[in-house]
Amino acid sequence: MGHSDGMDSAGANAAGSDLKRALGQVAAPAVISAARIATRLTTRGVHIAWFDAWNSTLDEALNALPAIPGCARDLYRELTQPTSVQKRHALATENGRPTALISLRRRRRYWEPVAYQALPGVIAPASSPAALGRALHALGVEVRIEGALKAGVADLRPRTLWSQERWQVDLQSDYEAVWTSKHRNNVRRARKRCDEFMRLRIDDEGDLEWSCAQWGRMWESNDANETVAAEDRLRFWRAFIRWQTAGSPIQFHTLQLLDGDRRTAGNVLMCQDGVVLGQCIVRDPEYDHCAVGVRSMDSAIQWSASVGLRWFDLGGGSEYKRQWGESLSLGYGAIFRPKAVSALYRFGLL
Repeated sequence: MGHSDGMDSAGANAAGSDLKRALGQVAAPAVISAARIATRLTTRGVHIAWFDAWNSTLDEALNALPAIPGCARDLYRELTQPTSVQKRHALATENGRPTALISLRRRRRYWEPVAYQALPGVIAPASSPAALGRALHALGVEVRIEGALKAGVADLRPRTLWSQERWQVDLQSDYEAVWTSKHRNNVRRARKRCDEFMRLRIDDEGDLEWSCAQWGRMWESNDANETVAAEDRLRFWRAFIRWQTAGSPIQFHTLQLLDGDRRTAGNVLMCQDGVVLGQCIVRDPEYDHCAVGVRSMDSAIQWSASVGLRWFDLGGGSEYKRQWGESLSLGYGAIFRPKAVSALYRFGLL
């Protein structure tokens, strides 16, 4: 499946006429509401109960479902708590038993799982992947997960599925040898400029808060509106770091470059099965003349190699990531939505 349907609203509205946009303002809410009702009437075997706030019923359902691997149920509950962004919780049952519990956060005209941007690859707790797929199709609303999913998401039959190259660094190789000579020179210059007066700090709680806040500031004006996840990121990662031990299968770490006591750049890293995922990579633009962003990324890769991790996964999407690693894997994004809502996008009404 392609991603043409997923590149929807900006392209369609930019190309659409004023009349289409006006029709969309009138038609879209009615079509979305009708799609929700139609889904409820036509879906067999799966019952969806919606809740605007977390409650004891949802607590019981979460306890009845398998825990997300590597993430205790109490940690997952941190993602379900209220923030300044609207949330809704969908409890799916089959034959009276809970089969999936899908907590969603509002983003633009659609919804995303509360784990998105906080715990990569996770959609929601469910009794099985098949049950999760049935629940997603029974929701009657549009749900997007824009990246970090495994190929198995195709088995959930999303309306739209796309793949994206992920750039990775082999930490057990001479990874600098694959860098271009220009990039190697840039890294060496960044080391020289920053190491004269900066130091690296690992795992300070205040650094986590600064990195999350800086990420929000850096991207708050971006049309993608990804910063709706900012409060959940901080709350969840802070709880996770306090809970984790040296033997935890998933671990989060912070790395911070400091000019004296002033933070200049930071990383929030997720480590799992020997792979490091760069989750939150930020810098203070006032230090751009020192190439602090380059030095911060270099420091994160060096640290990951020094503690014996196998791969550094930079993810996909941004051009600068090509400079650091090789394209060795694919990540996937997916959209689940009723057919009627897809039609709104096709006709440029959303």
